Amino acid sequence: MTSSNDLGPMPPLPDHQPQARPGASFGKCVLAALVWFGVVLVVLFATLGAPGSASALGLVVGRMLVPLLLAALFTWLIFRRRPTGFGVLLVTSLPFFVLLSFVFGVLRVVGQSRGVS
Repeated sequence: MTSSNDLGPMPPLPDHQPQARPGASFGKCVLAALVWFGVVLVVLFATLGAPGSASALGLVVGRMLVPLLLAALFTWLIFRRRPTGFGVLLVTSLPFFVLLSFVFGVLRVVGQSRGVS
């Protein structure tokens, strides 16, 4: 009968490193769109001044959340399978954020003109 010491040294275990996914993560796309969210807030505060109340600030921030998330979603859908730098995500999310903000602003104005809130 042989003992475990007679079998020799054990072979080294293979390195099982988790492989990073090649594409951009949704979190990076949200951060890229969040940059434009911050730029819009700074421009609004610089041109119009600070909001008069906390509810006004909440209204402004709340109305920009949907374009932020949709811009991040569209950017992620484009780059989810391609390795991409943050600068490209930033530049790509800008037109989506601006276009979606404009579309939702127009829809809000049309809804108010028809008496729908």
